Amino acid sequence: MIRFKCPLVGGSKEPGITTFMVGTVPRETKKIQWYPMQGVFLLGLCILVAPVGSLYSQDRSTSDWVVPPMNQGDLLLFKQASLPNQSMKLEVLSELTERWKRGELSPQDRSYLFILQWLAEEGVSNRVRTTEPRNFPEVRRKAAYLLGALGGLEARAILRRILLQDPEPMVVAEAMHALRRSPLPLTPEEVSGLLAVFSHQVLPKLEANLAYAALLLLKDKPLGAGSPFASELFSYVLAIPDLPFPNEVKALAWEVIRLWVYPKKD
Repeated sequence: MIRFKCPLVGGSKEPGITTFMVGTVPRETKKIQWYPMQGVFLLGLCILVAPVGSLYSQDRSTSDWVVPPMNQGDLLLFKQASLPNQSMKLEVLSELTERWKRGELSPQDRSYLFILQWLAEEGVSNRVRTTEPRNFPEVRRKAAYLLGALGGLEARAILRRILLQDPEPMVVAEAMHALRRSPLPLTPEEVSGLLAVFSHQVLPKLEANLAYAALLLLKDKPLGAGSPFASELFSYVLAIPDLPFPNEVKALAWEVIRLWVYPKKD
């Protein structure tokens, strides 16, 4: 009798055991006995048996979307992240958050960035393609937060794409908060993303929370007069006090305008 033990992903201290009865048992009576595994053994078995390429549905021709080498544990984590189930995805994010708190996540870790990119862009990006529509904005929001906490150039690139493509205001606002926490100034690509946010969501839809997040970002990281897109972005901010936004949003818009008109001297 051969026994294989597989620990549960959820952190249970009781490992599941799968027992294969082999040897002298007659062929017609051979059987496989399954002990409760909460589905984890099947999930792991699918990863081991299926070709690695079948786990990913993104366009391989995209240069910055390359499947990184993953160990078995990370593959299992990604497989859980790719399931069409919000609670399973949130469990993955909770696990990654705990690893980040323990200092186990690095901005250079391709496996974790790959999983976070999947969770942050699934359902809204043609980089992450699925056979059925998926829309988990709370998952994308939490992934954006963790990308901001993780930092690094690749994480910022994902946050920029959120500004340009995500239709959910709370996800975009989280991405802007993440960029605001970064010590680096805004890049021209990020300013271009802000333009898209103002022109497609803030002004036409009067998204007050999103407007407030964008204005906070511009207050903490003001643009110089010669910055790309500065004049166009200034015109958008200048329109906010005349629109039916809450007073807090209008007051913050005036602060940003004053910073542009009377920039602080170093």
